[in-house]
Amino acid sequence: MNRPVTEQDFRKPEFRGQKPEDYEFREDGAVVRKDRWQTAIHRIRCTVGPKGREFEIVDVVKAVERLAGNWQDAEPDEDPVHQTIDLRLSCGTVLARCERGPAPAPFTCHWQFGAIDFTSKDFGADVIEWQESPPPPAEQI
Repeated sequence: MNRPVTEQDFRKPEFRGQKPEDYEFREDGAVVRKDRWQTAIHRIRCTVGPKGREFEIVDVVKAVERLAGNWQDAEPDEDPVHQTIDLRLSCGTVLARCERGPAPAPFTCHWQFGAIDFTSKDFGADVIEWQESPPPPAEQI
């Protein structure tokens, strides 16, 4: 190269040509964009919805919550009152739409596809998380 060295040549590539007023120091000392939160929420919205130019942050949060689920830690003394729940096992497997046994009997949850029953003794051991099952898609009702 036959050009003179400039101040830009000493900058990290990610900061070359950028304006210092668009950046700030984070608590840990890293230099970060000031608009990183706004940029992130737009990227998340583009991924999970809602679609369109106008949106509310609360709608983006609801879309993320639907995707992530409402998982709760499974405790042995717990008795979920929902008719159908999803179970996450310690191996990472998720068993969807486990049906609760009759109410007067001790808590039992039956997964029909594997003919497996879970009780409160399984909560906190094999069953590490649970959530209320989302409603089935309309075509399955």
